[in-house]
Amino acid sequence: MVFITLSLGVGSILAQFILFRELQTTFQGNELSLSLILFCWLLGGGLGGLLANSLKPQRLSAKTLACLFLGSGLLCPFSLFLSRGLKYYLHLSPFEILQPLEILLISALTILPLTIVLGMSFILLCRITNNPVKTYSLEAAGAFLAGLLSIVLIKHLNNSQIMAIVSILFLSGGLFILSSKSAGTEQCSVPAKIMITFFALFAVMFGYKNLSLRFYPYKLVKSADSIYANIAVTQSDSQFSLYENGRLSFSTEDTEAVEEFSHFILLSHPNPEDVLLIGSGVSGVIAEIAKHPVKTISYIEPDKKLIETVMENIPQSALYGLRDARLKIYHQDARSFLNKARNKYDIIILNLGDPSSLQLNRFYTVEFFRKIRPLLKPAGIFCLAFSSKEDILAAQMLKYNSSLYQSAKTVFKGIEIIPGERLILLCSQDSGFRINSDELIFRFSQRNIHTNYLVPEYLRIKLLRQGYIRERLEENRDLAAINRDYLPYGFFYYLGLWGKQSWLNFALLWSLLGRIKFIYWCVFFLVLTLVFRKQALEISVFTSGFLGIALVSLISFIFQIRFGFLYYRLGLIVASFMLGLSLGSLMMTKIKIASSPRFAGLLTMTKWLEILLGLSPIALVFVLGENQPFYFLFSGLIGLIIGMEFGIFYSRISPHKVYLLDLAGACLGSLFTGLVFIPVLGVYKTCFLLALIKFLPLVFLKRQSR
Repeated sequence: MVFITLSLGVGSILAQFILFRELQTTFQGNELSLSLILFCWLLGGGLGGLLANSLKPQRLSAKTLACLFLGSGLLCPFSLFLSRGLKYYLHLSPFEILQPLEILLISALTILPLTIVLGMSFILLCRITNNPVKTYSLEAAGAFLAGLLSIVLIKHLNNSQIMAIVSILFLSGGLFILSSKSAGTEQCSVPAKIMITFFALFAVMFGYKNLSLRFYPYKLVKSADSIYANIAVTQSDSQFSLYENGRLSFSTEDTEAVEEFSHFILLSHPNPEDVLLIGSGVSGVIAEIAKHPVKTISYIEPDKKLIETVMENIPQSALYGLRDARLKIYHQDARSFLNKARNKYDIIILNLGDPSSLQLNRFYTVEFFRKIRPLLKPAGIFCLAFSSKEDILAAQMLKYNSSLYQSAKTVFKGIEIIPGERLILLCSQDSGFRINSDELIFRFSQRNIHTNYLVPEYLRIKLLRQGYIRERLEENRDLAAINRDYLPYGFFYYLGLWGKQSWLNFALLWSLLGRIKFIYWCVFFLVLTLVFRKQALEISVFTSGFLGIALVSLISFIFQIRFGFLYYRLGLIVASFMLGLSLGSLMMTKIKIASSPRFAGLLTMTKWLEILLGLSPIALVFVLGENQPFYFLFSGLIGLIIGMEFGIFYSRISPHKVYLLDLAGACLGSLFTGLVFIPVLGVYKTCFLLALIKFLPLVFLKRQSR
């Protein structure tokens, strides 16, 4: 059963990885939706464990396990289909930002059928082998291999092809069991070859066929996966559109907005020679910048595949700015570029839309603005834009705009505002920095700018409400918190706009929860521990599951902030964690105390492991920085401690109970960390609260050891 157990670990994690990527694209790259996706995945595993535990003894056979593996092989392409097509079949717009309950519904329908079967398979394997620790270790080892494989596969294969491999793996496992003597069906080898071939072709063809459903009714021209995101190009008549993780990046016929944005910025500087553009240069912004007498245009676009996809699938007439001789493209992360940059610029433009994800929010924080400031020339201007309204009277919109405005004002002395459906901030180190319409119109004429829509008089009209908007932002400067890396309020306020239409108003929910003092959170978990104090060992299992998933979420969160390509590295973070789980549980099989009848000895070891695990959230904020290997090492160490704990748990508690308590803790950990703790408390307080949650059961474990 070694091959079967490893196959279960490899197939489960690869399927999880692919479905997470696909659903993230469906949900437009919103990382907090990962909490809901992960909740459904863990819930399905728990339900599967309950179902397997309820099976009659005669059902605990190799044939049943084979059927479950074959079912998993069939469900993989079906789940892939649902991840792409449910929006269409539920009559939701392909470009609509989904509400939390809609995300939960689509995630559940996509994930639960597959995960229920996988959960049943694990419990059945534990029963058949009668060695839960070894089974747990081998499955974790398989998950580690899957994490490593994901790094290789994503570079060479698309999601449909990878899911086809997973489907073949499960089908092969099922047919291998049926062909074994234990199943009594050794004659299945010939049909096996036929079925594997059939379903391999089916999975690939099925995946390609339904890919276009995500963008219906528009024609899908190209879809590609890079280490940063899913990239898609669609066509509607003569208009081409580019999407990154399902989020609209630009359309070729949106010339009016591009002209307004570009020329307002360039005209604000008396002599712009050196321009740095961060993001969305393929939108036509570069072509408009090139109409000004600039000497150099530096364009930061980390995703080389995005440029290639655009150049190959969008008419060259819409991309003539990319062929300008003054243009130089840098394929690296903007924050990494700024850390090493030595040149200074007259204008730096941040053209990334809204901080609609953690990946984007990292460019709207005080920490990022501080990286920008030293690279500006004495009269240099930093420009950013985000969604707004002409009057920004709505409370949530005002809070969102105020947060980003005040964050910029924390770093820059002079800020000018260009009102509109996109609020443009022009930031300078000069406290006396001002713009006026007459000067802008003069420069427009002097530079002989040719535009299709923008006319000089529009520049004057656009600035008429400048004073009013500034007053509104200044009057409400205490309304919103400053946007920081580890306190991403810009992102959360944006999500408040996103969730406002749902009956579950996340903006209101976070606001109410934010009024709860940190000490009351601590008291709440203390009371919970007191209520269940007689089940101290069970609490330890539960909190280990809770803390494990919470810490992996936090590591992923911090990694996204620091490096911005979690889409690619998530598999390696998970792989490191699973390797630690495998090694930890295997270590306990070699330590005599793990099989010792002395309950006190077991509790003593558990206590020390609990202390180490409780200290890990506090260590997290001090250890993780700009060194990538530390993230994977830390994830592995957490897995190692939890794996050692589970080696003890499986020796004292029934396997199915450990499995269900672990999943229950992980389910709640994913929800609370992603949807409550990080939005309400931020990273630092979340870490201290997690440490407290883990330390509280220690008192009662110590009492039980006496």
